[in-house]
Amino acid sequence: MLVLVLMLIMLVVKPWQQSTAETFAATGISDALPEKDPLYASAPWSPSPGQDGYAIAVENDHYALYVDPITTQIFVQDKGSGYRWNSNPTDEELAGETVKGQLLDNLQSPFVLTHVRTQGADQTVRESLNSKSPSMETTLIRQENGVQIDYWFSDKQLGFAIQYELTTDGLKVKVPAAGIREEGEHVMFTLDVLPHFGSAQASEDGYLFVPDGPGGLIRYDTTHANLSRGYTHQVYGKELTNAGNYNLLGMNRENIAYPVFGLKRGDQAFVAVMSKGEDSANVVALAPGQRSSFFNVYSSQIYREEYLYRMSRLATPSRAVQKRILDMDREVEYRFLSGVQASYVGMANAYRDYLHETGQLGEALQPVEHIPLYLKLMGGNYENAFGRVQYVATTTFDQATEIVERLQQQGIASLQTIFYGWQDQGDYNMGKRFPIEKSLGGESGAKSFVSAMKESGSGVMFHEDFLWVDSNSAFSGKTDAIRGIDGTAYYEEGWYLAKPKHTAASAANTIAKLKDVGVEGIHYSGLGEILVHDYEINGIRTREYTKTVYNGLLDYTRNEMGKASVERGNAYVLGNSDFIDRMPSTSSYDFMIDETVPFYPIALHGYVPYTFGEGNLRDDEDMEFLKAIEYGALPSFFVTHDDSRKLKNTPVRGLYSSRFDKWESRIIEEYKYFDSLSDLYSLRIVNHERLSDQRYVTTYEDGTRVMVDYAARSFKVEKGAAQ
Repeated sequence: MLVLVLMLIMLVVKPWQQSTAETFAATGISDALPEKDPLYASAPWSPSPGQDGYAIAVENDHYALYVDPITTQIFVQDKGSGYRWNSNPTDEELAGETVKGQLLDNLQSPFVLTHVRTQGADQTVRESLNSKSPSMETTLIRQENGVQIDYWFSDKQLGFAIQYELTTDGLKVKVPAAGIREEGEHVMFTLDVLPHFGSAQASEDGYLFVPDGPGGLIRYDTTHANLSRGYTHQVYGKELTNAGNYNLLGMNRENIAYPVFGLKRGDQAFVAVMSKGEDSANVVALAPGQRSSFFNVYSSQIYREEYLYRMSRLATPSRAVQKRILDMDREVEYRFLSGVQASYVGMANAYRDYLHETGQLGEALQPVEHIPLYLKLMGGNYENAFGRVQYVATTTFDQATEIVERLQQQGIASLQTIFYGWQDQGDYNMGKRFPIEKSLGGESGAKSFVSAMKESGSGVMFHEDFLWVDSNSAFSGKTDAIRGIDGTAYYEEGWYLAKPKHTAASAANTIAKLKDVGVEGIHYSGLGEILVHDYEINGIRTREYTKTVYNGLLDYTRNEMGKASVERGNAYVLGNSDFIDRMPSTSSYDFMIDETVPFYPIALHGYVPYTFGEGNLRDDEDMEFLKAIEYGALPSFFVTHDDSRKLKNTPVRGLYSSRFDKWESRIIEEYKYFDSLSDLYSLRIVNHERLSDQRYVTTYEDGTRVMVDYAARSFKVEKGAAQ
């Protein structure tokens, strides 16, 4: 009987598996990952150090890289300024250090390797190794543009390699996956890469930069940073499917959206971009009194996750560390800045240059006569009433047409509309979607709406979420859901998280039908904000794989329909998105952060349009409006024709004040303010300054200055000379 049941299950599941695979293949989306970096193949190098113990390894026109073959510390000499970037504090700087033992050894090491055992009862016990560990053996290999240091800890049967390479802008640090050796019961857990590079003392002038919200500064003269435990947060957020992170998921903070950190010391600074493996790394910033007497910021590479598991449903959860390594290359690129560029603005400029050089930013925006207004319209959603499912409509397609026409008649000359809740019964059955909800007007109503919008010059996109699939659908959690670190299909409150291929296949099926309606693109939830590993039985599909498929889907959408946009806009989607909705604009209110700055907006402005929170859903209407003006964001509103109270028993959350006729005048008024800045739409931001606690000025490349005064709740514009 059991065999018969299993056969029936296979008959049900297999056609869907084939459909997903075939549909994905038909899209032409590539899921191939780039080849991994090779190890250096040259003969070992025996340097001849000078009196200071350092030997020159490589140099170019701008920089020279030196290495101490005994300690393996390095420094980079800036040939232009003469400044020396040290991997570790100098002996003079260490003279007043108070920490002892391993913490002092860590201060003198270019890395800190944390390892765990794979066997025995102490699998979660973490121990550390550094370049002063007694069992360490090293081999140096030099090539034309870099040097490789192989580390081997014979007593742990554990080793790895670090490659240092000079670039025209600074230093590239690599940890190739090919160099990792785990030949005993000890395995890598994390690796702190150059944790004390450029570390500064509290008496110096400067700050640490961390990617908190739009950007965060930790100043050296702060009086409270050492009262916290430090800043340690994973790029793109903690692993969602890991039960060990459940207690963190509800924290009210912004996940890191871009893999960057930096440090300023006087008129010298660096910005570091985690260019490979960044999605499995933490940004760590520490203040004096936490692990040393220095301020330092660095990347901590994650090679294994700790997680919770249960032997049975009734058993108390136990902690464990995953067996399989997150097998990927790691790379951090440091770009050095001097003089006026040694600031968070200079760091953002350098990050923009990096994105442009690596093809991750796309082409510059073209000038516009009028700023676009991003208008989101909620069609409705379902509710359970009297034992049945029924759709609650709040904006029909005819009503949506009326709303847009009223706005256009009152002077809003550029509109991008995004329609939500168009699916049959809303998101009750996300495996179905079609036919388009009949109470909104059905397919004919949708076509009429899209046609009317095109005639009036307004674009129409439909919102969709292909990551989360409800249990009401025919979706197979066994075959098509992401598997968590404990090996089970990830499931949360009635929703599965779909594998990337399933997401892409579902989107492709939807795109084919929406093209017939005339919709010009899809506004995606999830693709730009949620990134996960898939812990499949036959191997881990890493976040890198997920990124590859999601970006392929965005490109496919643009090729097929014309446009694709995302919410939040993590850095991996920048080059594949037409605009970013709800980009991070506020601090996470981390205890260590002294000041929030527009690093991310500076890097993106003039290349990717972005909005912040909707104008009708702000906590502080005027202050958040001014923040959008200061940071160069575009206007956005989320409205309904009927009162949003109709949605109180539906899954729609947060849309608490959306009735269009109540917000119509505010939309018109606010749009005029934004549209007065239309000349700045395609320009880069070149400077940002705090004039006082309540006054800030943003400068654009044509010289235009936008000054925001939060105390007076106003802003003014000084046109540049190029105007």
